[in-house]
Amino acid sequence: MKNLFILLLVVGQFVNCPYDVFAQNDAQRLVTAMLGETPIEEDLQELCDEIGGRVTGSKANEQSVEWAIKKFEEAGVKVKKQAFKMPALWLEKSTTATISGATNFTPQIVSKFYSPAKTHTGKLLDGGMGTAEDFERLGASAKGAFVLVETEICLDIGGLFAEYTAASKTEDLARAAGVQGLVFMSSRPNKLLYSFVSKKVYDNEMPQLVMAREDAKRCMRNLQENKALQIEVKIDAETGGEYTSHNVIGEIRGSEKPNEVVIIGSHLDSWALGTGANDNGCNVTMMIDIARQMKKLGIKPKRTIRFALWNGEEQGYFGSWAYTRKQGKKLNKHIMAMSVDIGSGGIFGFFTNGRKELMPALDHVLQPVQIFADYQHVDAAIVGTDNFDFMMEGVPNLVANHLSTNYGRTYHSASDTYDKVDLKSLKINSAIIAAVTLGFANLPDDKITWERHSHEQIEALVEEQSLEFSMRMFNVWKAWAEGERGRQK
Repeated sequence: MKNLFILLLVVGQFVNCPYDVFAQNDAQRLVTAMLGETPIEEDLQELCDEIGGRVTGSKANEQSVEWAIKKFEEAGVKVKKQAFKMPALWLEKSTTATISGATNFTPQIVSKFYSPAKTHTGKLLDGGMGTAEDFERLGASAKGAFVLVETEICLDIGGLFAEYTAASKTEDLARAAGVQGLVFMSSRPNKLLYSFVSKKVYDNEMPQLVMAREDAKRCMRNLQENKALQIEVKIDAETGGEYTSHNVIGEIRGSEKPNEVVIIGSHLDSWALGTGANDNGCNVTMMIDIARQMKKLGIKPKRTIRFALWNGEEQGYFGSWAYTRKQGKKLNKHIMAMSVDIGSGGIFGFFTNGRKELMPALDHVLQPVQIFADYQHVDAAIVGTDNFDFMMEGVPNLVANHLSTNYGRTYHSASDTYDKVDLKSLKINSAIIAAVTLGFANLPDDKITWERHSHEQIEALVEEQSLEFSMRMFNVWKAWAEGERGRQK
């Protein structure tokens, strides 16, 4: 397969030179190297199988930081560890529940992030789909009770965002109704559990749980027959105050315009039920491998390229937020920021996040890898990964758009493991991202038709793309609205 890739590239991809000959030769060599024998699969297996799930603040997460630094250093890439503060520590040790009443059993269950660590008991009620009509039906009986909420089966990325949206609305309704806690039916079958954050994240005062789908359906059937159920939930978590976490930033300095920066990144942290393979270990190892092959080939990009492994992404993009704060006015020189965070399915385009002026340049730099997809770009603004603070700082930014493959089914779950990664697509994706990264780093000045957005332009983007709901859903609206987050001048 490797030889087929190289043959196709040599025969078909380098006839038309998209930019100067030196850059074209570098692009050819880099793409060919990415498709050849590299340690990306071995790196991913190490990260997943030896280190495992990497919740920010955990020992495994700290171990992964040192592991990543070592990988960059072994490749000869300049690397640094960037410290930043996380608001508070919450590491789930265990969550158990007991159902009693008309039926008595022990369901499989997990807590959402920052659920209060103590024992909770109360009536369990049928909350339907958790809509306004369902809470109106429950009326005063919801106060002080646990409400069980049904979910649709999640099959893909669209299903994930639908689940996030529905849960966010349910959470608001539950607080207004004075419920004691929420129990969400798992949207995955076969007793698969997964982790989520609540809408309020660090301000969450209400226990919120995900119960195995089959167990939740058992409860629901009893409740729908008007049989009374009680639930006791014991949440054990390691908790603490503010603490320090770290990003890992590799860098290849630009040969002609070292103060201009192209930054690409993936997040190093994960949840702990699985081993963080599709979310987002596969793309962490991609960042390392692109840097490794560039150094191995002696490629000297015109602009500085930074390879960022962010931390604290799952709790609210804290690592990338810290980076943008520290950079300040230097963000004026950030030509492009990219996030790769939708698993290992094939890349078929990019989200341009309200910066459609990037599309011609994207098409330009994708020419060396045109064989792999009929690339389609979408000018939707993504709230949900590490592009966010670059977008809110006005920096032109991209998010790679992938086929769902296993991502939706394994997202944040116990089955997000090495064996679920599409290794063939990961290799091709690495070639695509390498071509785009080097392409932007080597773009002629006359092809850079954009600049950093002003505060007013960012406000217009938020309005035009109706981002307020998503920003509230991911608990980043308040910091923006109060001037703490994003470009204010």
